[in-house]
Amino acid sequence: MSGGPIIEMSRVSVVKGTATLLHDVDLTIMQGERLVILGPNGSGKSSLIKTMMGEHRQDTSVPGAHIRLRGMDLWNLFDVWKAFGLVSTDLQVDLARDMDCLDAVLSGFFGSLGTNRSQDIAPEMETLALERLDSVGSKHLAHRRFHTLSTGEARRVLMARALVNSPEALILDEPMSSLDLTGKHLVRQAIRSLAREGRALVLVTHDPSDIIPEMERVVMVKQGALFRDGGMELLNGEELSALYGAPVGLENIGGRLFAWTRDD
Repeated sequence: MSGGPIIEMSRVSVVKGTATLLHDVDLTIMQGERLVILGPNGSGKSSLIKTMMGEHRQDTSVPGAHIRLRGMDLWNLFDVWKAFGLVSTDLQVDLARDMDCLDAVLSGFFGSLGTNRSQDIAPEMETLALERLDSVGSKHLAHRRFHTLSTGEARRVLMARALVNSPEALILDEPMSSLDLTGKHLVRQAIRSLAREGRALVLVTHDPSDIIPEMERVVMVKQGALFRDGGMELLNGEELSALYGAPVGLENIGGRLFAWTRDD
């Protein structure tokens, strides 16, 4: 880990109508860091990511509450793109249009859903897009139609799309969702390859079995608040049972974590 913070959140709460989505969150993510945001469904993980990306606004009435992005109190969408590249199921659904995968990746430069004639696409942008596809093992998909891809193939193309702006960290929001065993294997390989390159990663998941060995920190989220924040030693049966509210078994087999709920 090197450099300063990408994002600093202090006393952050988010309220929508009568629902409190986040409560009193203190979280700092540093440059070069590889961390897991872990919690059950409905715990506030997605709300936390949407707040980091500027989609949700914090409650400004809380004294001392602030969100600083790359050291700035005021920031815009372009600053978000420099800080974070997002891979999510929602984005995959939005991009399910009749375009080839290279166009899908190039659209990341503009934050658009596909490319159009008004966008000035330079040759070096195409070169970089192909390099990003290659970095996630998907260069061979460049001229496939995006809507014909398997879920796992599409997930890797989205990783390449998120990387074209050279963000300081890649956010992977439930990257194993809806994947079969082959898809999980290929996506996992791509994530591990990026981690070995030194890429900063934020892996968001409800399942400890999704966590790769290269991760260094785990942030547990429960009921809209941070439950635990620390090293990977937090991934044990006692802590996970408290997080999920059910008895959890955990084994480490060859560097892979396998979690399940026990019947006792």
